[in-house]
Amino acid sequence: MNPIAIEGHLTLVLIQWMIIIAAAWTFGRLGKKFLHQPLAVGEIAAGIILGPSVLGAMCNWLALQFNVPDIGNLPAKIFPHETQTSMQLLGKLGLIFLLFQVGMEFDYSHLRAKSKTVTSVSIFGMVMPFFCGLAIGPWLHKTFAPETPQFGFQLFLCVALSISALPIMGRILLEMNLERTALGAMTVSTAAIDDVIGWVLLGVATVLATNKFDWTNLLLQITAIVVFFVLLQKAIGPALRKFWRRHFHDDAQERGMPNSFLALLLVALFASCLVTHYLGIFVIFGAFLFGTCLHQEAGIVKAWRDRFSGVVLVAFVPVFFTNTGLNTKIGGLQTTEAWLACALILTAAVVGKLGGCYFGARLTGQTPREAGSIAALMNTRALMGLIAINVGLELKLLTPELFTMLVIMALATTAMCGPLLRWWLPPELKKLVPR
Repeated sequence: MNPIAIEGHLTLVLIQWMIIIAAAWTFGRLGKKFLHQPLAVGEIAAGIILGPSVLGAMCNWLALQFNVPDIGNLPAKIFPHETQTSMQLLGKLGLIFLLFQVGMEFDYSHLRAKSKTVTSVSIFGMVMPFFCGLAIGPWLHKTFAPETPQFGFQLFLCVALSISALPIMGRILLEMNLERTALGAMTVSTAAIDDVIGWVLLGVATVLATNKFDWTNLLLQITAIVVFFVLLQKAIGPALRKFWRRHFHDDAQERGMPNSFLALLLVALFASCLVTHYLGIFVIFGAFLFGTCLHQEAGIVKAWRDRFSGVVLVAFVPVFFTNTGLNTKIGGLQTTEAWLACALILTAAVVGKLGGCYFGARLTGQTPREAGSIAALMNTRALMGLIAINVGLELKLLTPELFTMLVIMALATTAMCGPLLRWWLPPELKKLVPR
């Protein structure tokens, strides 16, 4: 590509990036102010609004009403085909940095909690959505994706219904001043356990699909991934933490993360991503695994968050949301059967996760309000659900119709969280929530 072509391509990418950042920021704040929704809901909605489901449909309607064909081509002009690869690359980079940060902030002390409520809710919060997925999976596969491997599709559907959105849940708790309450601690602990199980199963589904469901290669790859994880936890992570404490800890408290350690950190991060890629699973898993080996060093976590968290959440993650929105064609669900399937998926997701977590909490003596609050938070899919859904699309385990249905499910379950939580919160906790 010659310099002039590169400049033209860069111009288009910058225009798109600017629109995405502005739309995500605007709709996130509007949703929070007027609908009392967490910022993530508005940001996800912004991606769908910029896609064919809303902007595309509006432009086509205007083109027909006023006989101006050029208006109908507006979405294609804003997000032309030739820049899709570049925007997808930006979104992937955003996920790498975000999953690295999620891994660093992943507190293993939650996994060691022996609370009966945490254990019960985590078990029922995984088992019941799985049963719901097993119940509706055969019909969905036969009707909408008969050409995909049934076992892989079924496993992936169960994971998509079971996973919770730990990062978004954390943001919701922070926004509602509930992060230091017993309710917040129990929910985060439970979500941590469920997300570990969900990510492991998603990794297994990925390995199976990339190996064309060859069980021999699957066992070899799982063994290699386990060895890599142990290497990160027992050798690479401790070495990096020791190096940080010896050379950078004191300076970082005053001036933030030094550039020399940042360079080392990024090299190690990208190397971990490459390892998981060559082991047959997506690079984002490598970022998450690498992050988990550093979570014990609070100084590194704080220095990274202070320097990069805002940029990742404002500039990069919305690109992923928008790419998801551009692939979501709500208008593509044109038959009664398709909308019935969408309603069935949403019902299974809510009954399985919300119902399972509520039952698990009540079983251990929590009050109806406490159990409902825990269940409402656990029912949130948001970002982690969308990541899983996009993985399924890339693995060709989902058709465009099923992808759209699952995106609607992820958005709807996230949008339900705020209103349900405000309704169910015990009176003493409602006083903490900003109006």
